[in-house]
Order: sequence, then structure tokens, then C-alpha cells
Amino acid sequence: MMDQSVKFDLDLINRYDKSGPRYTSYPTALELHDGFSEQDYKQQIALSNARGGPLSLYFHIPFCDTVCYYCACNKIITKNREHAEPYLANLFKEIALQGELFDKKRTVNQLHWGGGTPTFLDYDQMSRLMAATRQHFNLK
Repeated sequence: MMDQSVKFDLDLINRYDKSGPRYTSYPTALELHDGFSEQDYKQQIALSNARGGPLSLYFHIPFCDTVCYYCACNKIITKNREHAEPYLANLFKEIALQGELFDKKRTVNQLHWGGGTPTFLDYDQMSRLMAATRQHFNLK
């Protein structure tokens, strides 16, 4: 007869039984600090461009019509879809600024919209966001 009992490694459990940051980004928030300058940022992008390879983009859409009490994401609770317009205007500027820094030959293999609730945006807003992305990045 085969032993099907579950065996726990108590030392391993105790070693990793610690609170840590929510994994919401890479690098995690604990890695970010004021000592990383704009020049450092541009230098890292230049190194990344020299290595080549695909890009991954993440757009945070922080709007929700209702609150989910379990959610710790950065969000704005509103039912008014027009509240997204000023945010999108700034996001379009950021897309243009970032697009200028990256080699146009590099393709975007991954595009992720998080939130909040990305479907808070209406069809026109989503279309404009995709058009701005295509204008400044090479989508695969």
C-alpha cells in the first residue's frame, strides 16, 4: 500500500512564514527609491535597447464603479466614465514620452491593462488608448 499522507517541512515553513509586499510590480515597491535618477532611468533604457528583445507594457486603469473590499490596488471609485478623460490625457502623454525612449524596432509582445477595472473605459476610450499605443510602440 502506498503512503499518501502529506509531509510538511516545518523548517521550510518557518523560514518563509513572513509577511512580504504584495507582488504588484517588478521591481517591487521596496526596490524603488529616490536615488534612481532620470539619468539612471535613461541609461537603463539605452542598455535595454542595446540588448534588444521584445517589450512588455502595463497600463494602470485605476477606475472602478464599486469598491471591492478585498482589493488593495490603487483605485478611484466612481460611476462617472468622464472622470477617466483627464487621466487618459496624461496617460497618452506618458505613452508618447516613453515611446520616444525605446527603439522602434523592438516589438511589444505583451500588453496588460490592470486596475482598477480596465473595462471601466468605454469603447471610444479603449480605441483611443490602443491608437496612442500603436502610434508610439511597435505592437506585434
